[in-house]
Amino acid sequence: MEDEDPAKGELKRIDHLVFVTLKYTRTVDVIRTIIEKFIAALDFKIEDYYNHLFENGKVARIHPVALVRAKNLEKELPKDKTVKDIVDFYVHLKKVYNAEYRAKEEYRKNVTLVTHEEDINIPRLKEYSELLKDYIIYFEELKS
Repeated sequence: MEDEDPAKGELKRIDHLVFVTLKYTRTVDVIRTIIEKFIAALDFKIEDYYNHLFENGKVARIHPVALVRAKNLEKELPKDKTVKDIVDFYVHLKKVYNAEYRAKEEYRKNVTLVTHEEDINIPRLKEYSELLKDYIIYFEELKS
């Protein structure tokens, strides 16, 4: 039996965090964990795509730093707008995750992670979750 795609495993964990854990534990720590899972899922797919390119001899080496891999992906496919959107989304998530933050309405319905970059609430996490699913499907299409 083939091992499950790590990015799809992260998606399952994200869904559980968004639709179950966050429902009962409305904290900023859970929101940060979800953002961390978004980043991990994209890391897995970008690395998987680079492994595909490497195996087919289209790249000489795979950079060990995830952010550099993402930026190089944009250079590999300069005319692909979706790849640019994916890389921009990835960089944005990294900025939000690494930014200083504070909690707004923690333990309440409208719990929000407030950063200088953006305010992340439950509806925004659901949007990002759907966007991430689309991006993971797109990477699968790129490989075929």
